[in-house]
Amino acid sequence: MHCNVDNLLDYNEKSVQLYNAIHEYSEAGYSKCEISKMLHCSRNTVAKYLEGNYDSLCCKHFYSGMDQFYDYIIKELSSGVSRKDVLRSLIPKGYKGGHTAAYEYMNKIIERFHIDIAVYKSSSSDAIQKKKKLQKYDHLSRNGIFRFLWMNQEITDSHKSYLVETYPQLRTLMSCIREFREIFQRKSMPCLYLFIEKYKNSDLKELSRFASGLEKDLSAVENAVASPLSNGFVEGTNSKLKMIKRTMYGRCGKELLAAKLILSNG
Repeated sequence: MHCNVDNLLDYNEKSVQLYNAIHEYSEAGYSKCEISKMLHCSRNTVAKYLEGNYDSLCCKHFYSGMDQFYDYIIKELSSGVSRKDVLRSLIPKGYKGGHTAAYEYMNKIIERFHIDIAVYKSSSSDAIQKKKKLQKYDHLSRNGIFRFLWMNQEITDSHKSYLVETYPQLRTLMSCIREFREIFQRKSMPCLYLFIEKYKNSDLKELSRFASGLEKDLSAVENAVASPLSNGFVEGTNSKLKMIKRTMYGRCGKELLAAKLILSNG
């Protein structure tokens, strides 16, 4: 079989190296026996690589179980069907391979033909077409707005002007975030008290509840502002232990759970 680009075949690096080495030694005048000793392979292998076709010897098939559905996969992916749904439709057609192999095979097709795919389960061909239409417009995602407000990520001046003019509450929110961050940067108790007084009567209910919550738990908030210490390590370790505990539900006994939680000294 000859390598065919359309069938997603690639070359095996070791086979290519062996093929080139055998031919180089042969052209240099070495016999098959001498070549086999130098390359630590059998004489039959040397003969096969000397007499055989380069493509048939060196090409490798990626997940050949998918090759029989090649045209169908391209058609479905191009129409906006998600990879998961394509795989589900292949199983009744006779595909018996693994999910990972199928996804990697489809990813190669997607990359080669630059196909816009449906990423989420709820995606459809209509959603893909709507996405393509939206790409013509200058838009800012919700995630981009969050990053601008909380993480100081830069956005264009036109986007910034549009947000502030369309949603005037953002001015208050931006000011609140800046002032709250400044409390911890300066470790200033007066700034904390002024912040609470300013925002607990805010017209924005969310900010008002936030400031009132700070006031109710003022002692702990003061410690957080004044002290360089943090319980982040303890909370992180606790979360890790809870994750291990959840993975053990209904599976094993206390002994194995203890073994997973406690680091052995042995």
